[in-house]
Amino acid sequence: GLAQIHGDAVDIAVETKRAQAVGQFDLFGGEAAGVGIGMDLAIPDGEWDKSVLLAAEREMLGLYVSDHPLQGIEMALNQLTDCSIASLIIDQGADGRVVTIGGLVTEVNRKLTRAGKSWAIVTLEDMAASLEVLMFPKMYEKVAARVVDDAVLLVKGRVEQREDEPNRFVAMEVTVPDLSEGDAGPLTISITANRLVPPVISRLSHILSTHPGASEVRLQVEDGTRITLLRLDDARRVAVGPSLYADLKALLGPGCLVGSVAS
Repeated sequence: GLAQIHGDAVDIAVETKRAQAVGQFDLFGGEAAGVGIGMDLAIPDGEWDKSVLLAAEREMLGLYVSDHPLQGIEMALNQLTDCSIASLIIDQGADGRVVTIGGLVTEVNRKLTRAGKSWAIVTLEDMAASLEVLMFPKMYEKVAARVVDDAVLLVKGRVEQREDEPNRFVAMEVTVPDLSEGDAGPLTISITANRLVPPVISRLSHILSTHPGASEVRLQVEDGTRITLLRLDDARRVAVGPSLYADLKALLGPGCLVGSVAS
């Protein structure tokens, strides 16, 4: 909210100071003294979009704080990889192995060869570690459009070990994984009765509205040993997928999804 209105506040303050400089305000604080101060600006209570918020956290602090862009899709991504980045880094017997890893692009350092061809050192990060991936010209020119900040990628490559140096990872193939899960039928969300309060209901409604789709939504309300299943109206149908799951888990906890999607 402050970021949204600070420009207007600065403009008003500048006008106030300019008016003071030319003597438009009464010296002893008469009726005109308060004109243009503008500190009664309403501050919006909305939050940045998740991607904008996380990018700002990363830029300012060098790490994600409130969430992680891979949160909610890490299981689907793990199923498409041979190992985690952390395990690859510490594997002392990996020299020459060809493996597939996956993660988020957090930095692209583009370079030129002496012949003027482009290549890049790309930092790929999963939930636990990060690794520099070397993309040499012949391969990089095929995938450069996909290799951008905040992209989620699968990278098949070869491990190269050098004495007294970290493992190098040379990319051989880069793909964008399909992490969509399609229409998984009714989405059942578990929530305890004591959490059915206006702020939570409002936030839940907002999450569902930002993921419109064809899947029916049901609420499983737990009150002690009593369980009530509520079907939401068709206006609240959603497109199920990792992004929706991540938002629901952030609001209601990791155990809020019932059935097959819970994993």
